[in-house]
Amino acid sequence: MPKKHQESKAATAADIERSIQALNKMAERLWGDGREAEAKALLDALDALNRALDRIRIGESRRVLH
Repeated sequence: MPKKHQESKAATAADIERSIQALNKMAERLWGDGREAEAKALLDALDALNRALDRIRIGESRRVLH
């Protein structure tokens, strides 16, 4: 089975932060529309993504220092 060609454009931390901010706004709109369960699920996922991004940054800063 042939592999699909994938672009190798890496997302930067700033790109990820902008995406997180946009999704945060979406969660606010969901909450305002009375869809608290969906908003909470999205916010929980964003919290996990933020923690992962922090761990990536810590790892990158350690590599730079060594």
